[in-house]
Order: sequence, then C-alpha cells, then structure tokens
Amino acid sequence: MTGGDVRTEAKTNLPPEGSDVEPSARAAVEGDTHGRNKWAILITVLVMTFMSTLDSSIVNVALPVMQKALGVGLDSIQWVASIYLVATCATLLVFGRLGDLAGKVRVFQAGVAVFAAGSLLCGLSGTFVALMASRTLQGIGAAAGMATGMGIITESFPARERGRALGVLASFVALGMMCGPVLGGLIVSTLRWEDIFLINVPVGAISLAVGFKTLPRVRAERRERFDMLGALMLVPGVAITLSCVTLIGDGLSWRLGLALGAGAGLLAGFIVWERRAPQPLAQLSIFRSAQFDLNAMLTLISFVAIGATEIVLPFYLQDARGFDPSTAGLLFAVIPLVNAVVGPLSGAASDRIGAHGPTTAGLAIYAIGIFSVGALTQGSPLSQIVGFIALMSLGTSMFQSPNNSLLMGSAPPDALGFVGSVASLAQNTGMALGISGGMAVLYGQMSARAGRRVTSYLADRPDLFFYGYRWTYTLTAALVALGFALALLRWCMSTREGRRSSDRRSPR
Repeated sequence: MTGGDVRTEAKTNLPPEGSDVEPSARAAVEGDTHGRNKWAILITVLVMTFMSTLDSSIVNVALPVMQKALGVGLDSIQWVASIYLVATCATLLVFGRLGDLAGKVRVFQAGVAVFAAGSLLCGLSGTFVALMASRTLQGIGAAAGMATGMGIITESFPARERGRALGVLASFVALGMMCGPVLGGLIVSTLRWEDIFLINVPVGAISLAVGFKTLPRVRAERRERFDMLGALMLVPGVAITLSCVTLIGDGLSWRLGLALGAGAGLLAGFIVWERRAPQPLAQLSIFRSAQFDLNAMLTLISFVAIGATEIVLPFYLQDARGFDPSTAGLLFAVIPLVNAVVGPLSGAASDRIGAHGPTTAGLAIYAIGIFSVGALTQGSPLSQIVGFIALMSLGTSMFQSPNNSLLMGSAPPDALGFVGSVASLAQNTGMALGISGGMAVLYGQMSARAGRRVTSYLADRPDLFFYGYRWTYTLTAALVALGFALALLRWCMSTREGRRSSDRRSPR
C-alpha cells in the first residue's frame, strides 16, 4: 500500500477469490482473526491501551502529595511522570520488532503482565528511588502493549472496517490521557496516593486472563535474528536524548549539552548500523515512502499540540479563573467526552469516504480551536470556555483515527508491529515534547515579560500568565496549521498517485 485513500485501497487491492496470492496479502485486506471474535480482540487491546495511557497522566495531580510523602524536591518529583514516558519511548521500536519476529500477541500479553507488575511495585514503593524504578518497569510494559496493539487490530479487521476500529482505539488513547487527572484527583482526595497505581493490578490481571481467551495464538512466520546491537544503541540513545530535551526547560548547561550530544551520537550510530545490518531492528526502507513519512509527522505534530495545550489548560482553569479542582476536572472532561463520540464516527466515515478529507478538516478545526482557547480571558463566560475546548477536541478527534488508518495502511503486512510501534513512538514522543515545550514557552515568556525568572503563577500579576499563555497557544496553533498544510500536500500526492495507477490499468 502507498498510504493513500484507505477506502479505495480496500477495493482495488483485494485479490480475487481463487487467485494464487499469498495468504498474508489477502489477510492484510480482509483481516484474519484466526477463529476469534474481532470485537473481543478489540476490547482486550482497548483495556491495556486505556490503562497505559491513563498512567501517563494520572500521577500529575498527585505529585504535590507524593512530594511531601517521599520528602523530595519539586525538580525530582516531576520525574515520576517523565520517567514513564522516557521508558515507553525508548523501548517502543524494540517491542514492535519483537512483535513481528516472535508474534504480536505474545509480546502484547507480556506487556500486560509487566505493566501490572510494575503497577504493584509502584503501589508498594516506600522510597523515591524504588518508585522511579517501578515507574520505569511500568513504562516498559506499556511500550510492549502499545507497540503491538495497533498491529493486532489492523490484522484482525478488514480494511473496510479498520478506520472504525482504529477510531475506537484513538478514542481510548485520548480517554486515558484525559481521564488521568480527573481520576487521579478523585483517588488522591479520598484514598492514598499509592492507590492510583494499585487500581491497575486487578484490571491488568483480568485483562491478561481474558486475553488468553480472546486473542489469537499465532506463531510469527518470520525466522530472523533480533538485532541486539541496534537495540543497545537505540534504547539508551532515545532515553538520553528525550531526558535531555525534558531538562532543557530548566536551562542549558555544558553537562546537559554533552549528554545530549552523546544521545544524538548513539542515534546517529544506530541509523548507520541499521542501513547495513543483515536483519535490522528498524525497517528504515519504510521511511522511503513520502506518504508514510507525512503520516508519521502529522501524528507527531498532533500529539505535540495535545501535550502543550493540555498541560497549560489546567493552570488557566484553576489559577487564572479560580475554579476548584473538581470543577476544573469537569471542564477538562469535555475533551474526552467529545473524543469518545467523534473519534469512532470519524473512523467510520473514513471507511466510507476515505481518510484524507477527515484528517485535513480535523487539523484545520484543531488549529482554530487551539487559537480560540488561547484567546480566553479572565472574564470569558463558562459557555465560551466549554465551547472552545469542545471545538479544540472536535478537531483532534476528527483527525486521529483516519490518520491512524493511513499510517497503518501504508505498512506491508510483515511490518505491522514495527509501524505500530512507530505510531506509538510518535504519539508518546509528541506528548513528551509538547509537555516540556509548552511549559518552557509559558514560563519563558512570563519571565521575559517580568524581566526576571518566573516559574509559577503570580496572583498579583495575572497579566504575566496570560502573556505566556497566549504565546503558548498561538505557537501551538501555528504548528497545527503547518500540519494542515502538510495534510493538504499528502492529499494531493495521494490523488496524483491514484490517477497514475488508473492510467496504468486503463487499456490503451
């Protein structure tokens, strides 16, 4: 597939009945559940998806409580949230490749088990060091599930229904990210902070048990060796680089610059090695497709915007407007509510009319929504706040599931695990960059306006916050507008490729 219109591909690439074709080629279009119920497979993957994305944000609201309980500084406690994303991003591509070699279901189930074990250890952690180690284990388990879940769904659903299924998956990704602060606040206000982790243990155990019944037990057809040298360069390269990028907001030092150079050097070495490795970890040939590159880039852009806008929005609601945490949580819930409704509808629509229209329109609406939220003031009425937040969520909800269809549709059948891990890597890296970048712009502009370093909301100077707030949302809206332009380019490229294919098939 070239990553063009999924609806068209589903029709033109379906081999005729009785033709001499590889089973994997037909399964890539028709889907193959190996005798299992495809909707049960989807639900099993959704449970793990929700848990793993929930835990990327649920700790944020509990950090002040955890800081006091563990007796560490603010600069240290922030890593409870960051280390999870770093561990996830560093291992995603490794697990994607393992899924292609050893079987996606086996890797997925292992991820569920590791994630549940990490959650249990987080809940039992009595020290900051133990909690950090447990969060790292959690992130590794989440990576195994994320890297293979999308591939499992893509294999199980026929192309004509894939957009709808991936739309539901995209909704659960957003629901997990958005429900984290709300659920975390509820738990911390009524129970212990450890319970935000322990709730995952029974859910993970049930998910693991159900998975043995619902997920197909299929052995991978490929007999290749795992690229250990590539993994030994990739994992620390991503971990070091992403950690340094997260720390840049606190200021650039020579030590940080040296570490960033080391991380970049490892990644450069990884790329050089992968180009000549006999059985590479990363199938870099996939990136030779301009369509695939655009699909991945747009995924990254959208999640950078999600991370930046949704890390700053609570500060507007609670600090600038004075809403209590429960009210702010309800207003924040507009985002997952819209996504839960629009995401599956957008995916289903892309199955019928193609994915390029919904993705392009979604980015346009998203950019307008972000700019509108950034224009809110201290006197904006509640209805305007809800409406602008809903508009922002409408845009990203329209975009995500059709774009996932395009991204996974541009992958060969034997590389679905790797491509699924690339998609999850783009999502999690985008979130991490958006969170660190959003806060850096917010406080950087506040400091520039004040003429001194500012790292928190100043009740007597709300103008400082709104100055940084508008800068953050305006720059983010501009980034999404760039994504809109790239989506238009992708649409034009796909249309030209479709016309060329039609011309080649037409009798002369």
